Amino acid sequence: MKKKQKPLSFSLNPDNIAYIESAVLKQKETNHRYSRSMYMDDLITHLRTKAVNKVVVKKEVRAASKRFTPPTVEEVFHYCNERCNNVDAQNFVDHYSSNGWMRGKAKIKDWKACVRTWEKNSTSSSNQLSKTTEQNIKNLEGEW
Repeated sequence: MKKKQKPLSFSLNPDNIAYIESAVLKQKETNHRYSRSMYMDDLITHLRTKAVNKVVVKKEVRAASKRFTPPTVEEVFHYCNERCNNVDAQNFVDHYSSNGWMRGKAKIKDWKACVRTWEKNSTSSSNQLSKTTEQNIKNLEGEW
């Protein structure tokens, strides 16, 4: 009695089926003892090597696309106008140019994020200034 073959534990891409069948036929022609286990080993090896090659290609493409280039004053100015904030573009570019486009010990990856941080800090500091001036006015009114 023949044993039932176990089903494949992974899905097979239709593009690979023709290649695998041709490889199996060639092996059977040259080696009459070519068994199912040998076929499965070859199949798994083939799929693993194909998957490794695809991953390597994707990593190379991603690495080439992520490269920081410092913005010009005009680019920063246009971005600040889009966001309607009070960040001075020339001051921003001068500050980070003098620091070598670094924030602390880390290189800047996204200058737009730095602009948003400047925007947030400038609004919070202006709010703090307005609160202190209000308190000073109240103190002066109380004394008079």
